[in-house]
Amino acid sequence: MEYVIETNDLTKVYGSGKEAVTAVDHENMRIKRGSISGILGPNGAGKTTLVMMLTGLILPTSGTAKVLGHDIVKESLQIRKKVGLLPEGFGFYDHLTAKQNLDYIAALNDIPKEERDKRVGEILKAVGSDGFKDRKVGGFSRGMKQRLAIAQTLIKDPELLIFDEPTAGVDPEGAKAFKDMVSKLNKEQGKTIVVCTHLLFEMGPLCTDVAIMNQGRFVVQGNVEEIAERMMAEEGYRIEVEARGDVGAFVAKLKRLKEIISLEVKDDVISIKTMSDVRAEINKRAAKIKGLEVLSIRRLEPSLEDLFMKYYQKEIGVVAHG
Repeated sequence: MEYVIETNDLTKVYGSGKEAVTAVDHENMRIKRGSISGILGPNGAGKTTLVMMLTGLILPTSGTAKVLGHDIVKESLQIRKKVGLLPEGFGFYDHLTAKQNLDYIAALNDIPKEERDKRVGEILKAVGSDGFKDRKVGGFSRGMKQRLAIAQTLIKDPELLIFDEPTAGVDPEGAKAFKDMVSKLNKEQGKTIVVCTHLLFEMGPLCTDVAIMNQGRFVVQGNVEEIAERMMAEEGYRIEVEARGDVGAFVAKLKRLKEIISLEVKDDVISIKTMSDVRAEINKRAAKIKGLEVLSIRRLEPSLEDLFMKYYQKEIGVVAHG
């Protein structure tokens, strides 16, 4: 497994003595190459501080980390050459056009003039900003500035993209456009993407991996499907069966399953909570009942909201690291 980000007890403390505030607290994390990873948590959880350390903008108090194989303290310049960072605030010159802003950023990244013109044009088109490339940024809406901000992260063709609160204050149309663009960058260009956000339910479904952060620590992290599977193993599996015919006899047989935690019947739908995934056994018992027609058997996967409520509220007593 290749990781683009690896941290080892990474810590950042602001202040000292009684005034000390631990923003990031001995964090260990791994971000897989090619993933869309979400660092999710409320404002003040430590997400931005973590990003600033990973990109060499502030120094850690203790611990170590590597980004794209480079040490965040000793090799921060190499990291910034390979990482496209979209910070929470947009830092453009309002009196310059979109194209001029990007050209300036490209020049700062030592991209030759002849290459700059071509790359700026291609990137503006890719993010859907070609139509207002010659307009001054001062008159842009937040959504238009967001597109331009994504464009500036792409100007040096980075291996890793980090977006900090990318849809905060953006309307639903702009948020959807951002998610579509992130998905495209990941699938078509193979970019590894990290999204830091407090907008769990808006951005979370985009992610293949998540780390839920609170008060400087990850309460859980890993692949979304693996975390969901872990939660079901801990709290029980929810299975929904839709059947017609002698449902009463079917329910009686199901109640004799030792794995059953609870069972409810409403109309033709049987809702079951079990200690394990017993769909195969349900099928076997259904086959023995004459005249019973099973229309569907499906396992209900925990939603990202379910995962958040369980792990963020620390209903488990340990911190899990994936």
